[in-house]
Amino acid sequence: MREKNWDFLASMNEQNKEVILQVTQAINNDNVETVVRLFKTHLWLVSLINLPCFTFDSPAIVIAASQGNREMVDVLLEYGADINAKSQWWAGGFGVLHHNHHDLSRYLIDRGAHVDSHAAAALGMMELLSKMVEENPSVVNQRGPDGQVPLHFAKEHKIIDLLLTHGAEIDMRDIDHGSTPAQWAVDDPEKCRYLIERGAETDIFIACILDDIDMVYRILETDPNALNAQVGKGNFTSGDSNGGHIYEYKIGASSRPLFLAQSLNRFEVIEMMLRYSSTEHKFLLACLQADSEIIHSITSEHPNIITSLQPIDESLIVDAARDNRLDAVRTMLEVGFNVDARRSPQSSTALHSSASRGNREIVKLLLAHGASVHATNEFGGTPLNSCIWGSLHIQDPSGDYAAVTATLIEAGAKLPDQATGSDIVKKILIERGVTH
Repeated sequence: MREKNWDFLASMNEQNKEVILQVTQAINNDNVETVVRLFKTHLWLVSLINLPCFTFDSPAIVIAASQGNREMVDVLLEYGADINAKSQWWAGGFGVLHHNHHDLSRYLIDRGAHVDSHAAAALGMMELLSKMVEENPSVVNQRGPDGQVPLHFAKEHKIIDLLLTHGAEIDMRDIDHGSTPAQWAVDDPEKCRYLIERGAETDIFIACILDDIDMVYRILETDPNALNAQVGKGNFTSGDSNGGHIYEYKIGASSRPLFLAQSLNRFEVIEMMLRYSSTEHKFLLACLQADSEIIHSITSEHPNIITSLQPIDESLIVDAARDNRLDAVRTMLEVGFNVDARRSPQSSTALHSSASRGNREIVKLLLAHGASVHATNEFGGTPLNSCIWGSLHIQDPSGDYAAVTATLIEAGAKLPDQATGSDIVKKILIERGVTH
């Protein structure tokens, strides 16, 4: 929620403020029953229904639509929500049609939602989009949500062709994330490949994710330094915006090509990349693969390689812990990685990552090497907080969150003020005296 849109609360009594909190939480949590009850018992809520008080300065109707909840949408419309209200997001507002719930979008259109060029492109509405382009050719590069253009939203080849034929800039970057349509489509291989066929720029991350060995070769032959690319650095930032490059959300902050290939099991790509890799990168990959033979070979020739590593290099132990790679974590600790290494002074440690996965074996290994149970991440959370959060939001099926909770407490972790998390984790916390 954005504080600047909550000035109206200042004149309210505490009871009404609590009602506002309850209804916003209910909308965010898709709790239709609670929303209906609150609107029925507090009719004055109707006058606030279109305020942009949710994330990204959104009104309630946009949040409900983005969650794909038709029942919630119907309730909000019944109580007077404006179906054409948009978020007031600085880079470009989102409306009720700017999401991936296309069946709901068509229902909303029947209910009166306005179709702009971005929604038409996403929904494959060829006839309507053609008419828009005919009436206003500049619509093909029109800015919309996040400052994206219709090509960012288009899925079908015929829509992509229509836009490009009429002058759409194939590599136009959005405003918030500074990313091209092909980069936005990195998790949609069919669209990404088609944009490349039509002439879109490529990069080493796209080549890696598409598992395109020829593309990897062409990129590295032209620029071997592409292996040093990092999400959040250089060309992979959002420019003047603080929104972060779209790869931060689709690939992961600070991702690097060789190690991304390893996490995706792109074996031929890895083999190609190794031809162009530095000794440090080869050593780090060997650590991730727990390949003692290669590690010994490299350290014999470069005995000071560990002391030459940068924080971003040693933070690979955080990724290994996140991916439940016990052998890799053990290997990194054996060769001398800092057990509390992290990408930045505020980011998570390996103990945070393994705790969030409920991985007791890695947690115990890290604690045995002196990992701090008091280290805080960018959210102010300790490893125990990460375990509690993971028990609700990650729920790794191989994890044992109760055991990790107990292990961290026994290691001296500070107890939270209130028992939260999954039922079994809450039970452990309550048994340790935490308030229910």
